[in-house]
Amino acid sequence: MKYPMFKVHINSDETLKQLEPVLNSGFVNEGEQVTELTDYFKNWFDHEQTISLNSCTSALTLALKLSDVGPGDEVIATSMTCVASNTPIHTFGAKVVWTDIDHRTGNINPDTIEELITPKTKALLCVNWSGLPCDLEKIYDICEKNNIKFIQDAAHSMGAEYNGKQVHHFAHYTCYSLQAIKHITTGDGGLLVVNTNDDDYQRAKALKWFGIDRDSTKDEKGEWKGQRWEMDVVEAGFKFHMNNITAAIGLSQIPHMDTIIESHRNNGLLYEEIFSDEMFVSGLSYPKESSPTFWVYTAILSEHLDRDKIIQELNDEGINAGLVHVPNHYYTCFKDSFTDLPETDYFNKHQISLPCGWWLDEKDIRHIAKSLLQKCEENSIIRK
Repeated sequence: MKYPMFKVHINSDETLKQLEPVLNSGFVNEGEQVTELTDYFKNWFDHEQTISLNSCTSALTLALKLSDVGPGDEVIATSMTCVASNTPIHTFGAKVVWTDIDHRTGNINPDTIEELITPKTKALLCVNWSGLPCDLEKIYDICEKNNIKFIQDAAHSMGAEYNGKQVHHFAHYTCYSLQAIKHITTGDGGLLVVNTNDDDYQRAKALKWFGIDRDSTKDEKGEWKGQRWEMDVVEAGFKFHMNNITAAIGLSQIPHMDTIIESHRNNGLLYEEIFSDEMFVSGLSYPKESSPTFWVYTAILSEHLDRDKIIQELNDEGINAGLVHVPNHYYTCFKDSFTDLPETDYFNKHQISLPCGWWLDEKDIRHIAKSLLQKCEENSIIRK
C-alpha cells in the first residue's frame, strides 16, 4: 500500500545501537533497559506508579486482578474494541455486561452505565476509540459513586489529554499498548498505570512476575542479588514482565516519541477540518476539553453509501482504509452476554478508518480525503 494504515517507526541504526549491548551482555531478561524505559514513562506520564509489561492485554489482566474480579462477577464494557480488551474478563470467569456507545463518538455513552450496575459489578472497562478520549470525568464519578473500579484501555490513546492532563489521571487503572502497530512500539509490550494506592502498585509489581517483586531482588543493573529460593510467594501471579530486548527497541523510539504523537494529532485535526462541512463524511465527536492523538482517523459515512465498496475502491488506489475493529458481542466466546446494541451496530455499519500516522504529510492527508470524498460522491450518484 502506498498509504498504509500502520507503519512502525524504527530507525535500524538507532535500534541496533540500543540492542547491541543487550545482546552482548548475556542478560536479556528484565533488567537495566526495562528500568530505563519504565523510568522514562514515569517521568513522561508524571506518574510514579507505572509498570512496564509484555502487552496491554497483560496490563488489562492485572487491572482486573487488582479490581478483585473473579467467577460470577460482572464487568461493564464496550463491545466496540479489539477482542483483547474483553477476553481477560472472560478468562477470570466473570461476565461481560455490554454497554452501548454513542455512534457519534465510538465511545461508551456514560448515560447507559448506571442502569447496568448490579451488586455483582466489580469494574467498568472503557476504550478511547482511535485515540479520542471518553467522557472520563463523568465515567469516573459514576464508578466512584457506585464503588466500582474504572479500568481504561488506552491502547489507542498514548499522549491523549483530557482537561489538560494525560488520560491516565482519570481512571483507577490505565492500560497502554506498545504493540507493533501503536504510536510507540517495543515489538510487543504494554504499560499499567496504577492510580489508586501504593499497596495496589506493590501488588501489581509482584503479580507481573509469578507473585515475586523483582525490584526487591535486583541490583542496580536489574540482575539477581541473593537467591530466588529465599523469596516467598504470597499471592500467585503471572509471567507478564517486559524483557531487555523489547525495552531496547522502545528506547530507540523515545527521542522521536513527541514528534510521532504530534504528527498523528495534526493529521487527525487536518482530516477534521477537511470533513467539517461535508455531507457524505462526518468526523467523530469528543469532549471539547480533550486533545486526541488519532491512532487512526475514523469517520462515519452517510447511510445510503456502500461503505464496503468505497473501502475496496480506496484499497485499489493504494489507500489502506478499512475497519480496525468490529463489535465483540457477536463473537461466539461472548454468546452468554449477547444483547442488542443499536448504536454500536450503527457505528460498525457506517464506520471507516483512514491512515493518520507520522509517515503521512499534509499533501498525503489531503489526497486521501479527496479520494474518499470523490468515491462517496460517485457512489451516491450510482445508488440514487
